[in-house]
Amino acid sequence: MALAIVTDSTSDIDPVRAASLGLTVVPLFVVFGDRSYRDYVDMTRREFFDRLESGELPMTSQPTAKMFEEAFAPIVARGDSILCITISSYLSGTINAARAAAQHFPDAKIEIYDSQSAAGGLGMMAIRAHELASGGAALQDILDALDRERSTQRLYACIPDLSHLQRNGRIGRAQAVLGSFMKIVPVLCLKDGQVAAEASVRTFSRAQETMLDLTMRAAPDVAKARFLVMHTDAPQLADAAMEKLKGRLGGIRPRMLEILEAGPAIATHAGAGAVGIFVAQDE
Repeated sequence: MALAIVTDSTSDIDPVRAASLGLTVVPLFVVFGDRSYRDYVDMTRREFFDRLESGELPMTSQPTAKMFEEAFAPIVARGDSILCITISSYLSGTINAARAAAQHFPDAKIEIYDSQSAAGGLGMMAIRAHELASGGAALQDILDALDRERSTQRLYACIPDLSHLQRNGRIGRAQAVLGSFMKIVPVLCLKDGQVAAEASVRTFSRAQETMLDLTMRAAPDVAKARFLVMHTDAPQLADAAMEKLKGRLGGIRPRMLEILEAGPAIATHAGAGAVGIFVAQDE
């Protein structure tokens, strides 16, 4: 019996890469007005940002239990067990849909895991689980590895416009006002599965430097660390952050060093022009 890895589209794993790895990805919905689009399926990143620039303000909606049920069914039919890793339960009710779907397969081994992360951080965990499963690791060993990653993984991000997070209920109104009217730029983090302000500075450029400072502090052993620079329609900011990050690594090669652009669901909450770094410290 093999172990199949299932995740949701906020993991921002490229569909081609997901297919090549055999990962099953259940899409969330991006909602413009009265029409819903499946993340990465019905709308590309470029189409999303073009609509965002036109002034339309989207929302997101979690997958239905039926969608997870349809994802689980062929895996169960071939006799495999499932590890489903979802976006933080503090940020979305996606995990509840996955749990409801699992109840339709009482004889199957289905483990639902709360990543307490999102975006590239969730993707890092899903890919790590796949690597371990492909190497023959037992489910409990994989869960232990995910627990360790969940305890060490950090995200530090600079978001120029906090109104999207505030509008979608992912950050408090007071913090949005602080950023918008007092011209204080917060460096955001994911803390215990929730969005919080880790630091506040006066300029966006200083926020990026602080983001790098915090990232390096979270990776005391660079050779055993994984780094993922993320952005929302801001490739130049991501490239600049990557070059500065490489400079701080002192020539040491980490286990992972990549750039990833967020997809529509994550960009709905971050808006355009955001940049962040996920870091995880392996044993």
